[in-house]
Amino acid sequence: MEDERIDFSALDPGRNELHWKGTIDALVGKAMAERRKRLSIEHQLLRWARPVLVVAAGLTIVAWTAGFLAGSRFQVAPSAQHPSALSLANWAANDQIPEPSDLFGTLGGN
Repeated sequence: MEDERIDFSALDPGRNELHWKGTIDALVGKAMAERRKRLSIEHQLLRWARPVLVVAAGLTIVAWTAGFLAGSRFQVAPSAQHPSALSLANWAANDQIPEPSDLFGTLGGN
């Protein structure tokens, strides 16, 4: 078996400089466009969205668990101590619009 030399002249960029320069320019243009895209505010917000949502969900679970476990220690104030809140809630639940004087009196106006 005789070793023949392989002709790599087809891969020589010097054969067609215009084509080679166009290829390089296209590659640099794509790289610059990708870099501008990565530096945009929209891309940065999308990039940070998932980690922020994961942290928010984790904090929510921790807060909910702490509230659930500590719920037996805290008692809800009876509604008799907050008659103004009960009146406002009643008006809101029944779709009523109170008279201004009633609203002012309920909120503690003189």
